[in-house]
Amino acid sequence: MTPDRDFDGFFVESYPGVARALYLALGSSEEAEDAAQEAFARAFRKWDSVAQMERPGTWVFVVAVREGRRVRQKRSRELFAARAGRDEIDPAEHVTLSHDLERALGGLSSRQRFAVVLRFYADLTNPQIARIMKCREGTVKATIHAALGRLRAAHLDEQIGEPNG
Repeated sequence: MTPDRDFDGFFVESYPGVARALYLALGSSEEAEDAAQEAFARAFRKWDSVAQMERPGTWVFVVAVREGRRVRQKRSRELFAARAGRDEIDPAEHVTLSHDLERALGGLSSRQRFAVVLRFYADLTNPQIARIMKCREGTVKATIHAALGRLRAAHLDEQIGEPNG
């Protein structure tokens, strides 16, 4: 096989999962698509070395997460708050992710959301997440612990509902 064909197969197999994971991490299909496309473009340019890696998909995912974070950091806090506070779901996004999961992840801080998605969706280890997020492993553990606490509390609130008056 030629290197282009190897990359083509890799792209077809890997792109949907990377884009979906980025959507979960970033909460924006547009940002996820942009970051995924940039990461795969970088992989294509370096395909000879990326193809030799044990897990080239993980390399692409890490590059995509870093690109997504870089873009996100450039945006103003007001834009982020406006997107996080929306109630309606674009039908295209609904296909990718259920409303309940989006709402649950939307209740987390950006940092908590990244950590949870990297751990439970991308199945990365705490040391890998620490490298991606550029923090200590203990910070990752604490962030995930706090995020899970918030998710549990939100789920409990939904189960109990409003008290009858």
